[in-house]
Amino acid sequence: MLDADFTYPHFYEVEEVREIPGKGRPDVPVLYFPRPVHRPEHDGLWLRIRAEKGRPWVGVFAFGYSSPPAVSRVVSSPDPERMCVVARGAAYLVKADEPERWERVPVTPVLDIRSVPEYGLLVLADFTRLVAYGKHGLVWQSPRLCWDGLKVVAVSSDRIEGVGSDPTNLDASQPFAVDIKTGRSLLPSFK
Repeated sequence: MLDADFTYPHFYEVEEVREIPGKGRPDVPVLYFPRPVHRPEHDGLWLRIRAEKGRPWVGVFAFGYSSPPAVSRVVSSPDPERMCVVARGAAYLVKADEPERWERVPVTPVLDIRSVPEYGLLVLADFTRLVAYGKHGLVWQSPRLCWDGLKVVAVSSDRIEGVGSDPTNLDASQPFAVDIKTGRSLLPSFK
Protein backbone atom coordinates (compact mmCIF):
# COMPACT_ATOMS: atom_id res chain seq x y z
CA MET A 1 0.00 0.00 0.00
CA LEU A 2 1.31 3.42 -1.02
CA ASP A 3 2.26 5.70 1.89
CA ALA A 4 0.72 9.11 1.21
CA ASP A 5 0.33 12.43 3.02
CA PHE A 6 -2.12 14.90 1.52
CA THR A 7 -1.90 17.62 4.19
CA TYR A 8 -1.94 20.32 1.50
CA PRO A 9 -4.88 20.74 -0.89
CA HIS A 10 -4.18 19.06 -4.23
CA PHE A 11 -5.71 18.92 -7.73
CA TYR A 12 -4.74 15.35 -8.65
CA GLU A 13 -5.20 11.71 -7.69
CA VAL A 14 -2.38 9.21 -7.29
CA GLU A 15 -2.49 5.43 -7.14
CA GLU A 16 0.28 2.87 -7.20
CA VAL A 17 0.47 0.65 -10.28
CA ARG A 18 0.96 -2.82 -8.86
CA GLU A 19 1.04 -4.77 -12.12
CA ILE A 20 1.33 -4.00 -15.80
CA PRO A 21 -1.77 -4.82 -17.86
CA GLY A 22 -1.87 -8.16 -19.70
CA LYS A 23 -1.17 -6.47 -23.02
CA GLY A 24 2.20 -5.35 -21.60
CA ARG A 25 1.65 -1.60 -21.48
CA PRO A 26 -0.73 0.82 -19.76
CA ASP A 27 -3.40 2.61 -21.79
CA VAL A 28 -1.88 6.02 -20.93
CA PRO A 29 1.57 7.55 -21.55
CA VAL A 30 4.41 6.17 -19.38
CA LEU A 31 7.00 8.75 -18.33
CA TYR A 32 10.31 8.03 -16.61
CA PHE A 33 11.89 10.23 -13.93
CA PRO A 34 14.67 10.75 -14.80
CA ARG A 35 14.60 9.60 -18.38
CA PRO A 36 16.86 6.52 -18.72
CA VAL A 37 20.08 7.15 -20.63
CA HIS A 38 21.37 3.72 -21.67
CA ARG A 39 18.19 1.67 -21.81
CA PRO A 40 14.49 2.24 -22.45
CA GLU A 41 13.38 1.82 -18.81
CA HIS A 42 14.53 1.61 -15.19
CA ASP A 43 13.34 0.20 -11.89
CA GLY A 44 11.24 2.52 -9.84
CA LEU A 45 7.99 3.38 -8.15
CA TRP A 46 5.12 3.15 -10.67
CA LEU A 47 2.29 5.64 -10.09
CA ARG A 48 -0.84 6.45 -12.08
CA ILE A 49 -1.57 10.19 -11.94
CA ARG A 50 -4.89 11.86 -12.76
CA ALA A 51 -4.78 15.67 -12.67
CA GLU A 52 -7.98 17.72 -12.61
CA LYS A 53 -6.69 19.33 -15.82
CA GLY A 54 -4.78 17.35 -18.41
CA ARG A 55 -4.61 13.70 -19.36
CA PRO A 56 -3.81 10.79 -17.02
CA TRP A 57 -0.32 9.33 -17.16
CA VAL A 58 1.90 6.78 -15.45
CA GLY A 59 5.15 7.89 -13.87
CA VAL A 60 8.05 5.56 -13.15
CA PHE A 61 10.18 7.27 -10.48
CA ALA A 62 13.71 5.85 -10.23
CA PHE A 63 14.68 4.47 -6.85
CA GLY A 64 17.42 6.37 -5.07
CA TYR A 65 18.71 4.12 -2.31
CA SER A 66 18.61 0.36 -2.07
CA SER A 67 18.20 -0.12 1.67
CA PRO A 68 16.42 1.30 4.70
CA PRO A 69 16.01 3.84 6.18
CA ALA A 70 15.12 5.51 2.84
CA VAL A 71 11.37 6.02 2.40
CA SER A 72 8.84 5.85 -0.44
CA ARG A 73 5.89 8.23 -0.19
CA VAL A 74 3.70 10.64 -2.10
CA VAL A 75 3.19 13.98 -0.40
CA SER A 76 1.13 16.97 -1.49
CA SER A 77 3.14 20.17 -1.72
CA PRO A 78 2.28 23.80 -1.00
CA ASP A 79 1.55 24.12 -4.75
CA PRO A 80 -1.78 22.26 -5.25
CA GLU A 81 -0.75 21.20 -8.78
CA ARG A 82 2.66 19.80 -7.76
CA MET A 83 3.30 16.57 -5.87
CA CYS A 84 6.40 15.27 -4.16
CA VAL A 85 7.18 11.65 -4.95
CA VAL A 86 9.84 9.90 -2.88
CA ALA A 87 11.00 6.56 -4.36
CA ARG A 88 13.30 4.77 -1.90
CA GLY A 89 14.96 8.02 -0.97
CA ALA A 90 15.02 9.81 -4.34
CA ALA A 91 12.59 12.75 -4.27
CA TYR A 92 10.94 14.40 -7.26
CA LEU A 93 8.63 17.42 -7.45
CA VAL A 94 6.31 17.02 -10.43
CA LYS A 95 3.51 19.15 -11.83
CA ALA A 96 0.60 16.71 -12.13
CA ASP A 97 -0.95 18.29 -15.23
CA GLU A 98 2.42 19.05 -16.92
CA PRO A 99 4.72 16.16 -15.94
CA GLU A 100 7.51 17.45 -18.17
CA ARG A 101 7.89 20.19 -15.52
CA TRP A 102 9.71 18.37 -12.73
CA GLU A 103 12.84 18.61 -10.63
CA ARG A 104 14.85 16.31 -8.41
CA VAL A 105 15.14 17.36 -4.77
CA PRO A 106 18.82 17.98 -3.85
CA VAL A 107 18.93 15.66 -0.80
CA THR A 108 19.49 11.92 -1.16
CA PRO A 109 18.40 9.69 0.33
CA VAL A 110 15.31 11.35 1.74
CA LEU A 111 14.84 9.89 5.22
CA ASP A 112 12.16 12.24 6.55
CA ILE A 113 9.61 14.57 5.00
CA ARG A 114 7.42 17.03 6.92
CA SER A 115 4.56 19.28 5.87
CA VAL A 116 4.64 22.62 7.70
CA PRO A 117 1.38 24.31 6.64
CA GLU A 118 1.83 27.30 8.99
CA TYR A 119 4.73 28.42 6.75
CA GLY A 120 3.62 26.80 3.49
CA LEU A 121 6.68 24.55 3.48
CA LEU A 122 7.56 20.98 2.69
CA VAL A 123 10.79 20.05 4.52
CA LEU A 124 12.90 17.05 3.48
CA ALA A 125 15.88 15.58 5.31
CA ASP A 126 18.77 13.31 4.38
CA PHE A 127 21.58 12.07 6.67
CA THR A 128 23.10 15.54 7.24
CA ARG A 129 20.88 18.44 6.10
CA LEU A 130 17.44 19.79 5.32
CA VAL A 131 15.79 21.49 2.33
CA ALA A 132 12.47 23.32 2.22
CA TYR A 133 10.11 23.89 -0.69
CA GLY A 134 7.26 26.38 -0.88
CA LYS A 135 4.55 27.08 -3.43
CA HIS A 136 7.06 28.51 -5.93
CA GLY A 137 9.90 26.02 -5.47
CA LEU A 138 13.05 25.77 -3.36
CA VAL A 139 12.95 28.18 -0.40
CA TRP A 140 16.14 27.23 1.45
CA GLN A 141 18.83 24.60 2.01
CA SER A 142 20.39 24.22 5.43
CA PRO A 143 24.12 23.88 5.96
CA ARG A 144 25.45 20.50 7.12
CA LEU A 145 23.80 20.04 10.52
CA CYS A 146 25.63 16.86 11.60
CA TRP A 147 27.97 14.21 10.25
CA ASP A 148 25.35 11.47 10.02
CA GLY A 149 22.09 10.16 11.42
CA LEU A 150 20.08 13.38 11.27
CA LYS A 151 16.73 13.00 13.04
CA VAL A 152 14.07 15.71 13.22
CA VAL A 153 12.69 15.73 16.76
CA ALA A 154 10.35 18.76 16.73
CA VAL A 155 8.92 21.41 14.46
CA SER A 156 7.81 24.50 16.37
CA SER A 157 6.54 27.95 15.42
CA ASP A 158 10.02 29.27 14.62
CA ARG A 159 12.44 26.35 14.30
CA ILE A 160 13.14 22.76 13.39
CA GLU A 161 15.04 20.88 16.06
CA GLY A 162 16.77 17.55 15.97
CA VAL A 163 19.85 15.50 16.69
CA GLY A 164 22.63 13.97 14.66
CA SER A 165 25.92 12.21 15.21
CA ASP A 166 29.28 13.90 15.63
CA PRO A 167 32.26 11.52 15.68
CA THR A 168 34.55 14.32 16.94
CA ASN A 169 32.60 14.63 20.19
CA LEU A 170 32.56 12.11 23.03
CA ASP A 171 28.79 12.56 23.21
CA ALA A 172 27.74 10.68 20.07
CA SER A 173 24.60 12.80 19.63
CA GLN A 174 24.59 16.55 19.00
CA PRO A 175 21.49 18.78 18.85
CA PHE A 176 20.72 21.12 15.98
CA ALA A 177 18.20 23.89 15.44
CA VAL A 178 17.28 25.56 12.15
CA ASP A 179 15.31 28.76 11.58
CA ILE A 180 12.13 27.57 9.86
CA LYS A 181 11.89 30.67 7.64
CA THR A 182 15.48 30.74 6.36
CA GLY A 183 17.12 27.36 6.99
CA ARG A 184 19.90 29.16 8.90
CA SER A 185 21.48 27.08 11.64
CA LEU A 186 20.73 28.50 15.10
CA LEU A 187 23.54 26.45 16.67
CA PRO A 188 27.13 26.04 15.45
CA SER A 189 26.98 23.90 12.31
CA PHE A 190 29.34 21.19 11.12
CA LYS A 191 31.80 21.89 8.34
